Amino acid sequence: MNGGEEASIWRFRRLTRPEWTALYHQQMERDFPPSELKPLELLAALEDRGVNTLWGAYRGETLTGYYVLAQAPENPALLLDYFAVLPPFRGTGCGGEILRHLRESLPEDRYLLIESEDPQGAADAAGRHIRERRVAFYRRNGAALSPVTVRLFGVEYVLLTLGEAPSAEHMAADYQALYRHMLRENRFRDNVCVRFRQNTR
Repeated sequence: MNGGEEASIWRFRRLTRPEWTALYHQQMERDFPPSELKPLELLAALEDRGVNTLWGAYRGETLTGYYVLAQAPENPALLLDYFAVLPPFRGTGCGGEILRHLRESLPEDRYLLIESEDPQGAADAAGRHIRERRVAFYRRNGAALSPVTVRLFGVEYVLLTLGEAPSAEHMAADYQALYRHMLRENRFRDNVCVRFRQNTR
């Protein structure tokens, strides 16, 4: 096998604690603002409880991106808690490849929830454009925009889905159940607010 063929082979594997701890300091702290990034200790605790799993996306032997999945017992929804492509590989199709893998590897009875910052909540036109591009990226790669929106720790998000999603009401219930499993009740009550809107076009 030549080098070009090897580089074209994608692998997705769960990262070990030392691997994702290093990734947290080297990459996640740069990729996500402090208001969105969970403390390292909380991510470790969620992994220990079986809530979060942290994954690397490799092209050949090269790490190109990473993502974090969250789940709760008897909940059909998985949450794409974090997702990023490393800077050298942005704009090269790696993000779409990761979403394709996530879509194709979903069990038949599960679906994926994706949070993306709501363009309508942007502070200015430039911010709105960036948020619109993110939503468009997910939709271009097979995600459906749902009528469910959420205010999460002061940030407004739209919810998108991959896979066979239930009704908006059931989706909202699954989403809230995931966060109730991740957060103490008082933090959930104060920081997770789900809403619905009619126009998702």
